[in-house]
Amino acid sequence: MKNGFTLIEMIGVMVILSLLMAFAMPNIINYIKKGGDTKDTVVKTLVYDAASKYIDDNKKIFKQDKKNIYCISVYTLAKGGYVESPIVLSGSNEDITSETSTKSVKVTYDKKYKYELTDECTGIVNPTPVLTKGLTPVVYDEENENWVVVDPKDNNWYNYDEQKWANAVVLGTDVTKQVGDTVAVDGSEAKMMLVWIPRYEYNYKNLEEELTEDQKSTPPEIEVNFVLKNAKNGSTSKYKVHPAFTFGEREVSGFWVGKFELSSISTNLNDTNNLGCNDEGCISDISNLRVLPNAVSIKNNSISNFWYAIRNIEKTSLFGVSNMDTHMIKNSEWGAIAYLSQSKYGKYGNKYYEGEQREVYQNKSDAFITGSSNGTPSQDTSYTQCTYNQKKGIDTNQDQNNCGPGASTTGNIYGVYDMSGGTSEYVMGVYGINNPTTQYSGFNINLFTDGNIKSKYYDLYATQISTSACNNSICFGHALSETSQWYNDTFYMPFNRIPWIIRGGSNDYGTNNNSGIFYSNGNGGLNTTSSTRFVSMNN
Repeated sequence: MKNGFTLIEMIGVMVILSLLMAFAMPNIINYIKKGGDTKDTVVKTLVYDAASKYIDDNKKIFKQDKKNIYCISVYTLAKGGYVESPIVLSGSNEDITSETSTKSVKVTYDKKYKYELTDECTGIVNPTPVLTKGLTPVVYDEENENWVVVDPKDNNWYNYDEQKWANAVVLGTDVTKQVGDTVAVDGSEAKMMLVWIPRYEYNYKNLEEELTEDQKSTPPEIEVNFVLKNAKNGSTSKYKVHPAFTFGEREVSGFWVGKFELSSISTNLNDTNNLGCNDEGCISDISNLRVLPNAVSIKNNSISNFWYAIRNIEKTSLFGVSNMDTHMIKNSEWGAIAYLSQSKYGKYGNKYYEGEQREVYQNKSDAFITGSSNGTPSQDTSYTQCTYNQKKGIDTNQDQNNCGPGASTTGNIYGVYDMSGGTSEYVMGVYGINNPTTQYSGFNINLFTDGNIKSKYYDLYATQISTSACNNSICFGHALSETSQWYNDTFYMPFNRIPWIIRGGSNDYGTNNNSGIFYSNGNGGLNTTSSTRFVSMNN
């Protein structure tokens, strides 16, 4: 009787086992891989469910918008308690709920919400403007050089990725237009042209760095992500939501700003304080105010005249607009437009401009004509005058050679004009903790005790030291010390004798006193060559 196996039998068993392993191994590996896939599928389901709950809790903001693509960071979901931390995908050591993670849920809407976990989505893609009664959306017909009424649901209305900011007009109360109709912007039909500035967060860490002189001549990009109205804090520690979108005690999804400096069709521009406005109204007919191209900027008024005039537009419903809070532009709102221009969504990101050409071109019109352009940055002493839409007989695709559009914040016709040169502009930004109504402002009582001038309508700077002017810290977002001398623009903070901020510089400022979107200085409150700008928040 034999015990055990012979050598030949053992070899046979090993051969059989080897063959079995050869057949089984791919299935085992595939099973293991499927186990990883199953884990990731479960993770995605949890994250997508969390995003769905987040949307459900913010219905008023999302409103099942069919145009927006929303990007909700997994960090935001975790921070809000919608999903537990940590979460690690298979084959990775990264916690996708951490503040440094780039993972977001991309949310699109087509009859129902669809979700995708991705690294390539931040903020809101192409944020939707908020239209209220009295605003008519328009697009520019390049071939016929006309503005045309567009359906607000039309994808052609705006595209911030392509520096095409949303434009709208305020029509005369006796003017009716349908989709496809042209709109005259000479005052006969449109009374005002406005541009939508969407709510966003920005990377402030880059703004803490001191730039060299060469770097200030060609300053870097300001990183911007569009965000939802309920986003009060930055998505990560290096981002802040821009302060211009906090209006008093409420958060706003954006604001409408005058495309051009304020003008008038009838006011005698040679008379000082010709508007004659106070908290009771205006002696002039402010229905003659305009925000249009190829008009003369209104000047020779105190800052209070401008402020009360623009507020009275809302009070008297002169232009058929409603549910809108009209006010004179604040310094922080100017800063919001300047930052956006210096982002990938503005002239900085326009592929037809490089280096110094990214600066908003100067309006050198000595007649103070709105929308005019020098066709060059402000450092250039050469003089070329053209209108906001003028192309100097060149290929219309070569935007860097377009004299007019180069003077807008986008480098094309869809941006904001006159923010470099033209007239310098008053903004509601003031230095002082006692009585900032000194000098010639026209405010008859202390600014802080006037019941009509709520704090939401102005920015207060408590110190002349620019790096500590806001609660003993840098005024991030206000385009002051943090962007000092960008593109070599002049920068001064106001002080007690000249407490009011003026922006943009004037048409005659040359290389030693450069105009520009980052220009700032102080003024006593009555500058005969200063104008201002209209802003409206949706109520």
